[in-house]
Amino acid sequence: MRPVRPSPPRNPQKSSGFGKALLLIGGIVFLMFLMGLAATFYGVYRVKRRIATYTGPSSSDQVNATQGNSCALLSREDLQQVLGVTIEKTTEMTEGSDPGCAYYTNPAAFTQLQRMAIEEARKESAHGAQQPESKSDNPLSLLKDTKDMEGMVKALGMTQPDKDGRVFAFTIKRDFGRTGWGPLRATMSVVPGFEDVSGVGDHAMIGSFGHALYVLKGDSMISLETIYVPDTHTRGAELGRKIAAKL
Repeated sequence: MRPVRPSPPRNPQKSSGFGKALLLIGGIVFLMFLMGLAATFYGVYRVKRRIATYTGPSSSDQVNATQGNSCALLSREDLQQVLGVTIEKTTEMTEGSDPGCAYYTNPAAFTQLQRMAIEEARKESAHGAQQPESKSDNPLSLLKDTKDMEGMVKALGMTQPDKDGRVFAFTIKRDFGRTGWGPLRATMSVVPGFEDVSGVGDHAMIGSFGHALYVLKGDSMISLETIYVPDTHTRGAELGRKIAAKL
């Protein structure tokens, strides 16, 4: 009998694009878990703080948001100018015990905002293509540049916009306190993509994928819901400056 020759070892296949896609999806799922964890910690942190009545001195340049006048901090016209779409109405709101204002638009405006997000995604894709490709198979390494994914995430999210037409909102916690910013930032920093923003209030930071903007002005913290705001680094920051200027 002729001896059977062993088959030559096959060369290991290179990692496919599909494998990288799976890694990215796994990383995003893990990121969502971290975001939920950070939100939980922040909720506990807020509950432990003393709940105070929103009262305080006011002046001709300060809007008292405790008497259902939060929407005066950011007019409908100002939001229209920043977003470039029609804002049909504003509504006073509360989140927990924090006063705020919600802004509503129409389906055509969401379509326009989605186009803006798609254009942002194209620019982010072009920027990402210029960066050196990561050789790591760790999905978290693919999330180090989440700011280059904001446009894509928001464009996908706007395929099913808020059924009531809510396009933007903010709340104010008057008794947050200056010393509360450090613990809050430490909690949020566990989520990839959180970064500091200069020139907005006393301190400010943007959440991953630009879903939120947090601004500290004095002892007050402004939480901006920017899920449907394309390019939070520019438009969101401008909205934060406008609101903080009237506190």
